[in-house]
Order: sequence, then structure tokens, then C-alpha cells
Amino acid sequence: MVELPGAIREFLNNLAFTHTQPAYLFVDRDANLTSWGGSTEAYGLANLRAGEPVGEQVYFLEGLFPLDDDDGLSLPFIHTPSGRPVDLYLFATPEGDCALLLDATIPEQQQRLMQQKGNELQLSYQRLVKEIQKRDILLHCIVHDLAGPLMGIKGGFDLLASEAISDSGRKFLEIGLRQANKQEALIREILQAFSAELASLEAFSSDPEKAPNAVAAMREVIESLSPAFTLNQVNLRLDPDPDATKDWKVVGEKSRLDRVVSNLVENALRHSPAQATVTAGCYDEGDQVLVAVDDEGPGIPPEIAPHLFQKFAQGKKGRGKIGLGLYFCRITVEHWGGEIGHQPREQGGTRFWFRLPRPQTAQNAAGVNP
Repeated sequence: MVELPGAIREFLNNLAFTHTQPAYLFVDRDANLTSWGGSTEAYGLANLRAGEPVGEQVYFLEGLFPLDDDDGLSLPFIHTPSGRPVDLYLFATPEGDCALLLDATIPEQQQRLMQQKGNELQLSYQRLVKEIQKRDILLHCIVHDLAGPLMGIKGGFDLLASEAISDSGRKFLEIGLRQANKQEALIREILQAFSAELASLEAFSSDPEKAPNAVAAMREVIESLSPAFTLNQVNLRLDPDPDATKDWKVVGEKSRLDRVVSNLVENALRHSPAQATVTAGCYDEGDQVLVAVDDEGPGIPPEIAPHLFQKFAQGKKGRGKIGLGLYFCRITVEHWGGEIGHQPREQGGTRFWFRLPRPQTAQNAAGVNP
């Protein structure tokens, strides 16, 4: 131990008494209280009785005495009967085992402040992570979705190139092909609109007047992707023909509903062999509408089936995709209160499907009066 001048030791002693308000209790080998002193009353330790078990008089000392070894024990931030926290030190002395109590009010306050600050930082971190995830999802969905329009545009141009057209028509065709090839240059402009798109990702409507029409979305997607299907010698049809007298509106937002349907139909095309048929349909299920896309492909590999709707999920042959189309479909449909899944077809291939509630059903569930 370092030897200190008497004046310094006296100063440190006074400092300790001022800031820690020490209190002590001595205990014999039978765990009976023998003596005590210091600021015991400040910690609510009153009516102490010598010769009686200390654990019956001071609840936080029950079971701690007698000490098993000479190393002692320290327990921080023990709350006393008065409510004041103490740092508790237990050690052996020639007079018997000792319990030393030092006021820990200030350290506990500092710890609480640190914990509160840590909680605030953790919340900020979680918010930041969620924002980054949203941006990450949107960014990759933009990249993913560029492939869909390009597939249809280039497919249509390639089909047109095989036709007998005039020289002036072929000139315009070449212009169209060049413009299609410049599609990637639009990524920068799309990313500049990133903030606005991020805000719209949260918005959707359960108002029957504003809700999108599932059948209309399916028809538009089939029309836009038909050239790509023709080029790949895959048939695409809407079956059964939806009942025009029924209301096919669902909870959601039109552009993203179109994207969900388009992603499922494109996915079916990528995994369909030549001469196969992809069948898309909408089915009335009362309070919900079922949208399904059936393909005649090889089916879902067992190793990827459980993770198919997760981010970056791909089979062994990803065909150049980054594995975000189905992930986008899942988070969008679930955000609208629906469900999505896939199942093998008895005749071969896979059915991808999603259900969405009708707007009136969603309003009733939320307790909204029309």
C-alpha cells in the first residue's frame, strides 16, 4: 500500500465521509449482529438488536453471513429500506465479518443517465437501421423493376425487327432500340426522386373510391408483358375470365399492385420452358380477393422454398436477378393486411398467390365508418 502523508489521508477520509456516508455492521460466526455504527439510520436501519440474526433485521444481508472465505464480496447499487442505494462490501476483520455500506446515489444517477442515453442511442440506431432498410429495399426494387419494362420493350422491338417493314419504319425501330438501351440512364433520375418514393411506400388506401382494381391490374400486366412471352414462346392467359359485374377492388395502391402482379408474372415467365402456359387469375373469396399465377415450370427447389420471399433469395440459377422481386411482393402485400405464398401444382409447376382484403372489409376491421 502506498504511504500517504497524514494530511492527505485525513482529507481523503473527510471526503469519503462527506460523499459516501459510510455505515457498518459487525457479525459473528453465527451470523448474529454484534455492533454497528456510522450512518445506519440514513439507510433506514433502525431498531437494530445485538445478538440476533442480522438477516432477520436487514433483509438484503440474509444468507450472506458467515463469509465463506477471506476474499470478501462487493455488491453495487443495493436498495436499502430508506430507498437510498448503497454499494455493499462484505469482508472479514479481527472483530468479525463486516458489512460496509457506502452511499451510491450519485453513481446510480450517473448509471441511469448512461442507461437512458444508451436506450436513446439504441432507439436512434433502430430507426436508422429501418430507414436504411427501406432505402435499400426501394433502391434494389428500382433496379429489379427496370428489367421488367425493358423485357417487354425489347421483346416487342425484337418481334417487330423480324417483320417486313419499310426503311423508314426500320429507322424508327432502330431509334426505339437505342432509347431502350438508354433505359439504364434513367436510374439516376429515379434515384433523385428517391425521397418521394420512400414516402409513398408507406401510403395505401382502403377507401373504396381510391382502391385499385385487381382485375384491371392483371389485364394491364398481361398486355404489357405479352410481347416478352411471345418472344420466349410461352403462352400467357387470363383464366377464368373475371365476372365484370363484380367489384374487384382491393386495399392497396395502384402502381405497387401493378408491380406485385408484374413481378409474379415475370417470375413465371423466367421459369417456364418454351410452349408452356402461364395462367393468371383473380378469384372472389367474399371479403378477400385471391390473385394467382400458375406456371408449368420445374417447381421450387426444396433448399430455397422456405426462404423464397426473403431478401436476395435465389435458386442456383438466378438468371441475373438480384432476388428482390418476391421480397418486395411480400412486404407490400403484408403491409396492406394481406398474405402471400406459393404451392406446388398437382399437374406440375407452381402457383404463386396473394390475398388482399376488400376496401370495405378493411374499413370495418379498423372501425371506420364509410
